[in-house]
Amino acid sequence: MGYRSSPRCGHCYQTGHARNHCPEIKKRAEEGSDYYKRILQEQKDAVKNRKCSYCSQTGHNRRACQKKVTDGYSFRKILNDYSKEASEVLESKGFTIGSLVRYRSYRIRSENGALAVVTKIETKNKTPDWDWQNKRMRDGTYTEDELHAFNRYSNEQKDYERSVAIMLESLSGTGLGYWGEDSKAWIAIEDLHIYEWDNSSSSYELVS
Repeated sequence: MGYRSSPRCGHCYQTGHARNHCPEIKKRAEEGSDYYKRILQEQKDAVKNRKCSYCSQTGHNRRACQKKVTDGYSFRKILNDYSKEASEVLESKGFTIGSLVRYRSYRIRSENGALAVVTKIETKNKTPDWDWQNKRMRDGTYTEDELHAFNRYSNEQKDYERSVAIMLESLSGTGLGYWGEDSKAWIAIEDLHIYEWDNSSSSYELVS
């Protein structure tokens, strides 16, 4: 963790506070100085007109943004629900480390597909895909406002990627990836078409 120095006031030059919180300015204003009263009022006006870079409302900054706090609750709730459901669906369909899968990408016109083994299942720091979100909004699990809050907050999170995914490793050394030339590939859960509400044809066959 990097060292963070204590702020230094631009008015009294003491450390521990910034000019906007200088006790000397407040004290002198309370003693009746018109000069310091004007400084104090200018500081209050600046805070009142400050625009939050998160919600675009005035009167606060992103550190004090209540919308960001409430959006964070929605983000964590939906994230946990998605991760739990995705893990349960994968397990119920037999996708575990070591499972043998014949995977057919819609880009690859191979009738037999690629015979591959599941080597990883990544659920950490994964946000739900749009189809999952839309389905859960339509069935009433979440409101439109909750999903807007989720997406607004998730846009701020740099360590998250969309969709739970499995890593497949081809036994033949090819047949995976965008053009089918790779030996390994991450397959997003929505591309497996394993949700009960997904009517698309399956892109896989679980061999063992």
